[in-house]
Amino acid sequence: MKYIVFVLSLVLVLVFSTVALAQSPAGSITLYTSESEAQVNEMVADFNRLYPDVAVEIFRAGSGEVIARIQAEMEAGEIQADIIWFADLDFFTMLAEEDMLAEYIPAGAENVADEFTYMDGAFHEVRLIFNIIAYNTTLVEEAPTSWFDLTDPAYEGRITMPSALVSGAAFNQFGTFVNDERFGMEYYEQLNANGIVVERANGAVAEKLALGEYALGQLVDFFARNAARDGSPVGYVYPEEGAFLVPTPIGILANTDNLAGAQAFLDYMYTPDAQALFAAQSYIPVVVGSPLPEGMPESVLMAMEATPEATPNEEMSQLAALLPGVTIITPDLEYIRANRETLRTQFEELFGAPPEA
Repeated sequence: MKYIVFVLSLVLVLVFSTVALAQSPAGSITLYTSESEAQVNEMVADFNRLYPDVAVEIFRAGSGEVIARIQAEMEAGEIQADIIWFADLDFFTMLAEEDMLAEYIPAGAENVADEFTYMDGAFHEVRLIFNIIAYNTTLVEEAPTSWFDLTDPAYEGRITMPSALVSGAAFNQFGTFVNDERFGMEYYEQLNANGIVVERANGAVAEKLALGEYALGQLVDFFARNAARDGSPVGYVYPEEGAFLVPTPIGILANTDNLAGAQAFLDYMYTPDAQALFAAQSYIPVVVGSPLPEGMPESVLMAMEATPEATPNEEMSQLAALLPGVTIITPDLEYIRANRETLRTQFEELFGAPPEA
């Protein structure tokens, strides 16, 4: 009798194990992204600790180049990516409106504010980045405070920013500022008159600021924190007019051949491991209670100590709770959508084509 019970137990274990293996995601997925290459590789390696049977193939380029590839594949008949992750919220919205993204609510989403889930789960925010002013601390005695410090003649020819034709972060800021009465196209004409040098992307801006080729410039905040952490003389400020929020959503293509693998990748993004890794990579996590990256401005740390811990879905914006004491400018998506090609033409006419890679 004991033998029969043992055999039946063994059979049940084997059956349940087989079912579990069958349900465990496997195969391969393709990710199109504008994420920093070293950091996305680190993220994929950590994902594979939890999901070793899902191979992730990566196409990495600036947001503009990723979009161009997607548009070319759409014209050819089918997008080849399973997951897309880059800095252009408006483009994601257009894809979702065409039912080209698969709605999915990742595990752990209950710990994230509703404002970071877009269009019923068609795409999601998994960490936050902002455009800020970065500067070389050996060349700038007094830290800048305003976006208009980039127009100061004292820094003529020593200011920089990434090209809006390559960087999604730069494009969204350009499209928003052009339609903001505080800035307008006049602001960019002032930058041009002050000899601003347009680099291809944020990586080049960060590198050349650290080397002292420029005194200050527009940059995504995590690049500045990483440069300072690595010992470079780079500081940064959230400008008084507002740090510019750069949405970098992630979503699953509706035509994916590996839905389970793609969903597992999104599930991973809200795990404590992933959110801690984001912070280690100098991003700001979106899950409540996650650690902040090192090198945050003292004003933010002080404001955070004075602010009671917020929970998702309160009347207070979760965005404000994650970065207390900072004025935030959000993208003008309606204007960007209505003027996407015009904005690209305006930027190129003023600043020229981006440098070659």
